[in-house]
Amino acid sequence: MKKLLFAALLLLLCAAPLSAQKKAETKLYDKTIAAPSVAAFDKFLKKYPSSVYAADILARKDTLLNITPYDEAQAAAIAGALLPAGTEFRAIADRREAVDRIYAICLSGEGLALDQVRIVTIVKGRSDWTQEGVYDAPAADAEGMTARAFVDGTSVVSIRGTRYLFFHYLMEGAQPAYVAAAYAPQTDEFGCVSFRGKDIRSGGEPYRLSGRSDEALLSGMDRPWMRLLLKDIQDNPALEQIPENFYLTDAAIDWWLTQNPDALTTATHMKFNILQPESSLVEEFANVKGKKNSSKYTAAMFDHRGYTVIVVYQKADENYVLAWAEPECQDHYRDRLLNSIAFDDANTLAMSYYHGNRTFKYRLNLTSKNLRRN
Repeated sequence: MKKLLFAALLLLLCAAPLSAQKKAETKLYDKTIAAPSVAAFDKFLKKYPSSVYAADILARKDTLLNITPYDEAQAAAIAGALLPAGTEFRAIADRREAVDRIYAICLSGEGLALDQVRIVTIVKGRSDWTQEGVYDAPAADAEGMTARAFVDGTSVVSIRGTRYLFFHYLMEGAQPAYVAAAYAPQTDEFGCVSFRGKDIRSGGEPYRLSGRSDEALLSGMDRPWMRLLLKDIQDNPALEQIPENFYLTDAAIDWWLTQNPDALTTATHMKFNILQPESSLVEEFANVKGKKNSSKYTAAMFDHRGYTVIVVYQKADENYVLAWAEPECQDHYRDRLLNSIAFDDANTLAMSYYHGNRTFKYRLNLTSKNLRRN
């Protein structure tokens, strides 16, 4: 019996320090989370590196160091007070190593072009927020664009320890473009992927495009964040990707219509555009029967993608050009109808029209690109 009592006493004596240590550990944990600071967290982890509370303390430390307490509305209010009135911007809050910053992504501002994005960095000091820096990043090609505005939301994505600020905007023009972009404050990396096409929105949709992304023109696709931008485009149900041959055709027709706005009324000089060999206009040209020939040109008229077009093959340089495009006639009794074409001479293409009971012709010189009406 004495041996049993002695063994029990030894167990109690051994357990006493463990119990005391656990109580001290819990007491320090409670004190640490009651007044959180990096120094307090480090003190706890140094004293109890293998504590059952260690994982929680590490998570709380990371939150204190790297997770912003500001939501999008709060960030926008802070940034808006420091930016010029009327600036089109989105604000993204970020905390890194216990320093709070707000990045104002701007689509407008003094001296800012449509192919640039301005990133204004605002940092929180001891007493107030101040502007830390401005970076005008080269962004998506804006040729033919007239305006732009933000669409969809923003997000912060962390990849291998680097944070990327993701945002999106829509450029308006003859051929609108949706742009997915990202900026990494730690490295000053900026990249974007754009999707150009026809505006096919209906109802109250903010946007819906039918077109193609610029994937073939992109560099740096070995970088994960650039692949995420492309996936963002590819997974967007409001961006309907069409085959490349039709995309090239739509782009060519849109360009022609933009360059020749008065073709059907008062224009006397036209602009042609050379077609890409992959364009469906070139494919259709090969299949058209009844092509018209001169010593310099071969011309074909046909309906395609909602338009009546004239595609011309230039024998001297072997290029195909879009010489004419107008909306396809829907009512042959009421609307004007481009009925036929024929060569008057080596350079001049006569275009015959019906409009009700009236007939008339346009004569288009394929060399000088001058247009006569009679």
